[in-house]
Amino acid sequence: MQKVKIEIWSDIVCPFCYIGKNKLFQAIDKLNAKEQIEVVWHSFQLDPSFPLGESVATSQYLSERKNISREQLEGMYEHIKANGKAYNIQFNFENALTFNTHQAHKLWQWTKKFNKSSEMKEILMYAYFTENRDLSKESELIELVEKIGLSKQEAILALESEEYTNIVQMDLYAAHQMDIRGVPFFLINEKAVISGAQDDRVFEQVLQTALQFSQKTSVLGNSDALCNSEGNCV
Repeated sequence: MQKVKIEIWSDIVCPFCYIGKNKLFQAIDKLNAKEQIEVVWHSFQLDPSFPLGESVATSQYLSERKNISREQLEGMYEHIKANGKAYNIQFNFENALTFNTHQAHKLWQWTKKFNKSSEMKEILMYAYFTENRDLSKESELIELVEKIGLSKQEAILALESEEYTNIVQMDLYAAHQMDIRGVPFFLINEKAVISGAQDDRVFEQVLQTALQFSQKTSVLGNSDALCNSEGNCV
């Protein structure tokens, strides 16, 4: 049987990308389809203009750059926290730091060589959302690769390499060409699309259809439960 190919565009600092990832893998487990599915991750940056190597409190960033009030932030955080708990995610927004995710994407792209991109994606998101680590620092990123058994020295070389810069840029260009304006964005067998962290049943139904070799093209989801290219998470 030919494997079902699921391509995912996401960013590390996107909470709905974290929830959507866990929803997808929950659906795969429920359908007992792990061996029948190939997951391919792609890079997406919510704010590529943010200065490299710097970080700022996310609450301050959203307040100053997105003009979101403290009351709105608190309501948004509580809503996302409640959603995350259902998928074993502990969001700690109060001490989260916004940063330019480009270097994190480079390192994560490098882990594809070792078939560890899904593991690294989880580690990066956990480090960011739960541990509130400052991932603008390359030393913090390098430490994370040991958790999946990879070499720190090779990781340093990967961060210095233009090869992975080019790979990240290719993913961003592909997202632009496909007019992807919000993440998470799931493309199944180059036909069906799930936009946002949709209801569990959506993931299960789309995967079931793909596993049954349906040729039908469909777009599912709306602007809810995703982070758009302006950096807004709604």
